[in-house]
Amino acid sequence: MNTELEKYIQSTSSYFEEKFGGAPTMVAYAPGRINIIGEHTDYNLGLSMPAAINRWVIVLLRPRTDQKVSVFGQNYHAKMEYTLGQPFTPAESWEKYTYGCITIFGNQYPLKQGFEAVVWGNVPIGSGVSSSAAMEVAIMNALRVAYAPEMDDLTLVKMCQRVEHEYLKVNSGLLDQYASQFSREGKLMILDFNQLRSEYVDADMKDWAWLLADTKVKRELAGSKYSERVQETANALAEVKSKDASVQGFRDLTTEHLALISDPVQQQRIRHLVLENERVLKAAEALSQKNFEELGALLTASHQSLRDDYEVSCPELDFLVDTALQLPYCAGSRMMGGGFGGCTISLVRKDAVHKFNNFLTDEYAREYDIVTEINNYQLVDGAGGYKI
Repeated sequence: MNTELEKYIQSTSSYFEEKFGGAPTMVAYAPGRINIIGEHTDYNLGLSMPAAINRWVIVLLRPRTDQKVSVFGQNYHAKMEYTLGQPFTPAESWEKYTYGCITIFGNQYPLKQGFEAVVWGNVPIGSGVSSSAAMEVAIMNALRVAYAPEMDDLTLVKMCQRVEHEYLKVNSGLLDQYASQFSREGKLMILDFNQLRSEYVDADMKDWAWLLADTKVKRELAGSKYSERVQETANALAEVKSKDASVQGFRDLTTEHLALISDPVQQQRIRHLVLENERVLKAAEALSQKNFEELGALLTASHQSLRDDYEVSCPELDFLVDTALQLPYCAGSRMMGGGFGGCTISLVRKDAVHKFNNFLTDEYAREYDIVTEINNYQLVDGAGGYKI
């Protein structure tokens, strides 16, 4: 196990003992993720290239003999407590995720008694690296270890997706949960949502590094706009299917089908989807050939598409991308995640990381009076859990 992760588990265990007067009996963890390319493609059964990063949510758990559920959100200095089978309405966002996981799990694998738990994480919130998915996957893994060891990984990530749909009212795809569960250390994943299948590709970046710059902009619009995009693309697909019997689903669409879409906005959305899937395959090829200039150009093309055709960017994201692209040692840059805030991902020469950080930080502070946070993450294994 990652030594950094082991250290965090130990410190969270100490917190558990302090709050509950005894040691936990189960531990689970789930990492955040980056997504190299393939954005807003998961719910349209497209392609993505994600990987898990060395930031985690950790859940420690101990079953009780009664029906009470008592969960401390360590980062929030708050406790959520209720009795199984009794009415309960979660208030805070972290409570909705936690309660949603417990309820959806319990509906499939009935809980005969309650439990005590601590949830802690260091996945940056609102930065586009999927802190919410990491929380869901960690909680589900803890419950699986405790109550349903026979549950397979794919069932687990689909249950996590239901939490987003039913408790957060966001019609999200499976990218974040799948990457958190299935990633492998030092690898990128080519993830096909049509087949729900993935293959791993070597992430040896030679002289290059992935750098994430956080806009520090809260993504208030993301949920509603996300659902809007889901509806727009679904409407466009339905129209094409009504005019071309050979089209069964999103993956049958090509740029030739754009002319069959009467709404110009929906036309733009589908153009992004079709071309973004192509960019994922081209990115995999560029990686295999160690052609980092081509890989960077694909990143930049992805951003332009997300900005202009899918319209999920914002001025702060555009500024960070445009500023990064001024630098000769940056091969490409794009917004990453749901959009309307969060972070950018840039491909930068390792020997220029320090210069890149300084330039981007200075320019962003001058323009917006905000101090960006820039991170260079390690690629790690996906989620897991075990009895102590």
